[in-house]
Amino acid sequence: MTERNIVITKATGEYIDSLPVEIVERKGIGHPDSLCDGIAERISREYSNWCLENMGVQLHHNFDKVQLVAGEVDVHFGGGEMIRPIRIQIAGRGTPSYNGRKVPMDTIAIEAARAHVRETMRYLDPVKHMVIDSYAGRGAAELVSVVDQVTANDTSFGVSHWPRSALESIVYDTANFINYDLINQFPVGEDVKVMGYRADGEIILTVAMPFIATEVKDGPEYVEAKGAARAAIQRYADAKCTRQVRVDVNTADQEKRGDYYLTLTGTSAECGDDGSVGRGNRVNGVIAPFRAASLEAACGKNPISHVGKIYNVLALRAAQAIVEEVTGVKAATVYVLAQIGKPLDQPLVATAQVHPVDNNLSEKVVTEARAVLDQHLVNVADIGELIRKGERSLF
Repeated sequence: MTERNIVITKATGEYIDSLPVEIVERKGIGHPDSLCDGIAERISREYSNWCLENMGVQLHHNFDKVQLVAGEVDVHFGGGEMIRPIRIQIAGRGTPSYNGRKVPMDTIAIEAARAHVRETMRYLDPVKHMVIDSYAGRGAAELVSVVDQVTANDTSFGVSHWPRSALESIVYDTANFINYDLINQFPVGEDVKVMGYRADGEIILTVAMPFIATEVKDGPEYVEAKGAARAAIQRYADAKCTRQVRVDVNTADQEKRGDYYLTLTGTSAECGDDGSVGRGNRVNGVIAPFRAASLEAACGKNPISHVGKIYNVLALRAAQAIVEEVTGVKAATVYVLAQIGKPLDQPLVATAQVHPVDNNLSEKVVTEARAVLDQHLVNVADIGELIRKGERSLF
């Protein structure tokens, strides 16, 4: 039986919901950073699946260096035109050939990027509105062999927490409500951002969401639609949250100056807002500066050996399991640290900081939490399959 270095400790400091102030953000699926995350991850999955189907193995890659360079538009009520296209620049490393057979990395990457945009955005055309280039090169030979050995290809760590705080939950849920529900009721795009601020008993949600220029005829119609959309978001937030919530929408609008948040394609990437992988939501779905977090860009990294991806997902799954399976624990934060070249199931350390319900960290809780974390390390290979099949969201 493998002995792993697993440490369970009692969390110090106040519980997150007890802090006097908290800030949380979520970037929607059409935000330039989210588009880069989604494109990078789609490339990774398509590359992995192509290699499995054609080579019988998954080959080393890290397509986590995707950048979006904003385009330029002329937009106005009732219409607009793209003056300069959005550019997607795909970099990173891969394995361009294996056993004498070429892997069409650039083709896979570009087609995957287009597929992600088509499936995510209603008004953004990846051919008409975008130029997509691939500059991916060959990975280091020593890292290619690491994939074959299923060992860590980096010295890095993953970290995540569970459950979400009340603010994290309402921010996460509200952004998704706009992206997947409200968007079918109002002429708005996918480039949503929700910033949550909690002070004492009140929550303020500052929402940014673009309106589609071709669907709005003039300023009064925009103001009416925005007001109705804000009211719908307010009703949703009130129903989901026990605290007092105030919803503000598109606070940069200036009616007297004629400044409105209009877009042709549903994303600010069309004009003035660039994007990069790893600048958006963490693996747990939010950006929470009051929490521990890894700065690793999980999207696009290979799902077999890159701990910057695998350990962040493992940390979240383990934290969820500890809270759900260990009686007497109300919250947990899990950290996992790898050493390059070492087996993935044997990190240098895996540790969980837990908040006991009764403020007492009993030996029973320690034993059970350690067992849960140990089992997740035993099954670490399962995470790569979940990711490759697209069954685990990373942002």
